[in-house]
Amino acid sequence: MGIIFGGLAWFWLIADNPKWYWFFIILLTGVIIPELVFLPKKKTKTKKVMNKNQLTKSNHQKWLAKKTLSDEELLTANFSDLNGYDFERLVAMYFEDKGYEPVIIGGSGDHEVDIILTDPKEKYKIAVQCKHWKNKNVGNDTILRLNSGKRVHKCLDAWCITTSNYTKSAKEAAEGLNIRLHNGLHVQDKIGNWRKDKINRIKK
Repeated sequence: MGIIFGGLAWFWLIADNPKWYWFFIILLTGVIIPELVFLPKKKTKTKKVMNKNQLTKSNHQKWLAKKTLSDEELLTANFSDLNGYDFERLVAMYFEDKGYEPVIIGGSGDHEVDIILTDPKEKYKIAVQCKHWKNKNVGNDTILRLNSGKRVHKCLDAWCITTSNYTKSAKEAAEGLNIRLHNGLHVQDKIGNWRKDKINRIKK
């Protein structure tokens, strides 16, 4: 814009031909003035940034908003309809019925351990990781963190239970670390049949 005004000033001073004056007038009234009047203002973009505490609080509120099923509903709900926490509860109920004493850990700082099972007779503890996944297989990173969590929680054994499956590297890592794996087929077979028997016992 400065270049345009400089050029106009130069022509205005040195141009002797009156036709240039009309050219300047037309240029000013038809192009430059409307451009200045209707020049859009630059919008300042404001980016809303959430700090770590706000983000954690937001995620926590979303987690609390999820529907939590009752124990009776857990026995009849489809596995695919459960959220992560309800799946942990169902697994805990299953092992409690098998004679273990389950404690749900969960939350931040769980060291990849969702449930700790205690054998009431032998008094040894088992670290359990639950993965309620549909289209994603559990990788070896989860197995390695579970093995670390087993030591943190002073457990002798570690089990991983998922509704999906495991990658090849996860199976290899679990075999080397002596971690027991339960995939979706095991869940449908073991826990699925247990739920049917549990419902029949309740009805009787």
